[in-house]
Amino acid sequence: MNPKSSTRRILTMITAASLVAGIFAVAEPALAAVDHYDVQVDGLACPFCAYGLEKKLKKLPGAANVKIELNTGWASFDVSSGVLLPEAVQDAVRDAGFTPRDIKVTASGTVQGDGDELRLGVGSDQTLTLRGGEAFDKLRGLVKKGHRDVVVTGLIRRVDDTWQLAVASAEQR
Repeated sequence: MNPKSSTRRILTMITAASLVAGIFAVAEPALAAVDHYDVQVDGLACPFCAYGLEKKLKKLPGAANVKIELNTGWASFDVSSGVLLPEAVQDAVRDAGFTPRDIKVTASGTVQGDGDELRLGVGSDQTLTLRGGEAFDKLRGLVKKGHRDVVVTGLIRRVDDTWQLAVASAEQR
């Protein structure tokens, strides 16, 4: 067997496999990312409390720019990389000895669905269902016009097995 022929055959097979893998990667739905969290926390009473919470939040994967507002009871931080789900945020607040209340998020990604059934896929098995809120009609309008790549902000709540986000603002990304 000719060595050049064998090398060409191997290169052809590698190229074909790469093309097929690329097609499947493009066909996979885009995942959303929660880019920012604001968490209302009960029990923050002193600077030492705020420091303890700040330390716990900074340990979360991708957490950056952690800020604790002692006067208002809000903790906020950006998520610089990866997927950080609300459960992990709630757990970190509880582990610091406090009670998480309202959670506001800013999430970006590609909207899936139509009409009243809009959602963003987060992680491999989680979905943010987008429901109601003052900007839900604006979001539906963006989707109807074909603008599915969006940034949404709103309060997030756990309902049954799904995280639901009440859309307070929606913008095309």
